Order: sequence, then C-alpha cells, then structure tokens
Amino acid sequence: MKNHIIVCSMFILLGGCVSVSLPGKKVVSAKDVAFEAPSSPFKEIKMSNVDKAWLSDKTANTISYFSECGNTADPSLETLESDAVSAINDLKVIKSEDLQFNGREARQTIVTGKLDGVPVKMSFVLLKKNGCNYTLSYGGTAAQFSQEESAFENFKRNFRAP
Repeated sequence: MKNHIIVCSMFILLGGCVSVSLPGKKVVSAKDVAFEAPSSPFKEIKMSNVDKAWLSDKTANTISYFSECGNTADPSLETLESDAVSAINDLKVIKSEDLQFNGREARQTIVTGKLDGVPVKMSFVLLKKNGCNYTLSYGGTAAQFSQEESAFENFKRNFRAP
C-alpha cells in the first residue's frame, strides 16, 4: 500500500508542474531561491520535473516547488492554477484565494480529487515574481493530508523567491 501511495505522490508532482515552452527564449529554473527544507520525516527526493521535492517517510505526503523563468508567455495566476490541478480527476476546489506572498499577488488553492483512483488532497501556492513563475505544492492521500500540513506552512513561511 505504501508503494501505491508513493506512486500516487509522484503522479501528483508530475501533474502539478505542467510547463509549456514557446519558441524563443530558453526557459530555466530560478536561481537564488531561499527556503528551509522540511524536517523529518520528510526526505529529499530527486525528480527532473521539479526544482526540489521531499517525501514523508511517515505518510508519503510530498512537498515540492517548481520554478520557470524566461518563458515568453505570461500566464495568469488562474492559468497557473489550472495547470497545477490538471492531473487530478473528480476535482473539487475547496479554497482558491488571492493573497500576498513574497511581496507579490499570489494564489493559494486547496483541492481534492482522485489520482489513479486514490482520493487525494493538494494545496498549491502560485506566484509570479521578476519574470519567473513559482508553484509550491503539498499533497498526499486525503486521509493523511492534515497530519503534516504544518510542515508545508513552515516551508511557505521560509520560502523566498528572488
């Protein structure tokens, strides 16, 4: 069962980071991002489609962030939100609100749905700053979500986009 949860967590990370690159300027990850890595039971995992990701040994919940700089398209926060939740089936938006984050307007979204038939819950913070788009995400099975939500709150508090 835990392997199934880990696979679902990976799908969540994959689905939360849709990127469309138009011809022209090269799209790269942001440099000089500051953050405090989540503490135990989270451990860093390597993934090619996000800048950094951590997986909880206890619940298989994940925390990650993805950045994209230099894209000639200038997607709205609503478009970034739509991209972030695109892999979730039976999507239900629990909360979607604009807020100030890192000195910029941002959007925080909490959703539930199913991924590979498993009920999941996800939280995203979407931010545009200095020519870069950022997606911070936290998620896992719906039943395990609240157990480590405070780790994501701490991660958000300490995240600084340049």
